[in-house]
Amino acid sequence: MSDSPNVALIRRLYESGMAPEVTAEIMAPDLVWDITPGFPNSGAYHGWDSAAKDFFGKTMQTPRRS
Repeated sequence: MSDSPNVALIRRLYESGMAPEVTAEIMAPDLVWDITPGFPNSGAYHGWDSAAKDFFGKTMQTPRRS
């Protein structure tokens, strides 16, 4: 049984290890990454570049609470 187009895209993304060039190619240009208020770095991030830099970049630098 072959993968649906959506499953194939997600498989490609995971198999790439979230490689920046693959991620940028797969994510929709009008992507909105919306993080619920109250969570660290909450807010709406428009476009993959903003989500990657402004959300994930900050999140990866935020120390975890014990």
